[in-house]
Amino acid sequence: MILIIIRLLVWMVVIPFLIGLIPLQILPQKRQTVIVTFISGYLLSFAVFELIAIPCMMNIEYGSFHYTTRIYAAAEVLLAVIGIMHSYAKIRKEMRLAAPVVKKKSFSGQDLKDKLAIVFPGDCYAEAEDLLNPRSDVTIYRQHFSAETMIFWLIFAAIVLFQMYMAFTHASFDGDDAYYVTESLLAQQANVMNTILPYTGSSTSLDIRHALAVITMWVAFIAKAGGIHATIVSHTVLPLLFIPFVYMVYMQIGMILFRRKKEMIPIFLIVLSVIQMFGNTSIYTPETFFLTRTWQGKSLVSNLVIPLLIWLFLWISEEYQNLSRANSNTPLLEKISPWILMGLVNMTGGICSSMGVILGTILIGAYTIVMLVITRRIGVLLGAFLCCIPNLVYVLIYLSILR
Repeated sequence: MILIIIRLLVWMVVIPFLIGLIPLQILPQKRQTVIVTFISGYLLSFAVFELIAIPCMMNIEYGSFHYTTRIYAAAEVLLAVIGIMHSYAKIRKEMRLAAPVVKKKSFSGQDLKDKLAIVFPGDCYAEAEDLLNPRSDVTIYRQHFSAETMIFWLIFAAIVLFQMYMAFTHASFDGDDAYYVTESLLAQQANVMNTILPYTGSSTSLDIRHALAVITMWVAFIAKAGGIHATIVSHTVLPLLFIPFVYMVYMQIGMILFRRKKEMIPIFLIVLSVIQMFGNTSIYTPETFFLTRTWQGKSLVSNLVIPLLIWLFLWISEEYQNLSRANSNTPLLEKISPWILMGLVNMTGGICSSMGVILGTILIGAYTIVMLVITRRIGVLLGAFLCCIPNLVYVLIYLSILR
């Protein structure tokens, strides 16, 4: 049991986090945080899985899931190693520039803190000289919260832990599980991808209606890598991942909305978490899907993909508010980094559900129109088009299979 938990933590937490160190390097300094690293790592990890799983499913007749598992596992480990090496090189460079003569012979807590500050500068607190410098924007730094605010953070943490506990101990079963969870189990046990009917067990041609939404195959990979039944992964393990993951995204939204009044962030999150618990007004609300059908692709689209798009457009809007800073000597990759992440979000939407591709494109189009009116910058239109290319490719693949 302990070995299974360790394997699940490695594949669901450690490796995606290390992968997130790769896109972290192109983000603005204030976005280079631990939470953004984890979010970026999962977006890149999902995108890689889509690029591997769909070609294997379409071109390999027998044992397609076996090849997908091998290739994806190798790609994940390779990307994690690249992330580690890149961060290690950054730490060595910064430490050498900061103290080229002094060489530390012993490891200390302060040494670890300094290295973490190099990798995650967005999590650093403002120094005294930063607060006194009139040209310094103190809103980009972390803030020391008051005792009252810390109580609100503890209340929010307690609500999230309660939701995770209830999802873990009171697993909710849904009629769609007869299809989606069974597809994951068939992939795990028979090494096939969408070529066996879950309802009857008979062979069939590729089920195009569900085939391109390969989230079920990703669940099967986690089950196989962790050495645990796919049903347990769906109903018990995934809620423990995706519930806090969604709140991480909401936290990033709150940090933009309350950039100059950060003590409001935990209150904002408490309100959202309470709405999630009491949003079961029908079986179709996003809140119902979030807490009772967390593992399904349609739930991830409404509760993860759409908030991610909102966060990224808030990010872009925030950057355009200060045109002088937008026109400064900011590196090009840093300027387009939110658009790159948005392209990865679109690929994540395609993994979760075909409706994620359509809804994501519509939402991006609506936000782009608003951004064009506000900023009057044609670059917004170009960025929106480029990040929607994965959606266009997804639709073309779908139509080609239908023929």
